[in-house]
Amino acid sequence: MTEALPHIQLDQWPPPDTVAELLARAARLPDVIIRQSRMAAPDCAALSLADEYARGPAHAFIDLPEFCHLHPLPEGSVHLTMPPEARAAVIELGWAEPHLAARTGSVSPYLVVVYAPRDQLELATAVTIVEISWRFARGQY
Repeated sequence: MTEALPHIQLDQWPPPDTVAELLARAARLPDVIIRQSRMAAPDCAALSLADEYARGPAHAFIDLPEFCHLHPLPEGSVHLTMPPEARAAVIELGWAEPHLAARTGSVSPYLVVVYAPRDQLELATAVTIVEISWRFARGQY
């Protein structure tokens, strides 16, 4: 990972089909809208919720109503917010690290970078992590 913004993954990049599958599975979550992120590069795919479903606390969002964005190839990492307990667990287990901007207080303190999935097992875990972020943004935590 870089030690300056933008906070991006530098190596161990995923296969193209894995990144496409992660986006496809995330897009199938109920009430998710895929759009351009206002907080990331234009080629990132932001996951947002329509206003009536964005019921989570303010810190569940990168930029209301965006709760997650996926970086395009070759990188494939994911930036998202998570409830505190889940965030601590994914960091401890080595799936993510705190986003540099979260350390400064300029964005949600619950923003993390999830490393790009490199195989089907890692893809399943990444999908689960995105689902946790989605539930957080819906107010289900």
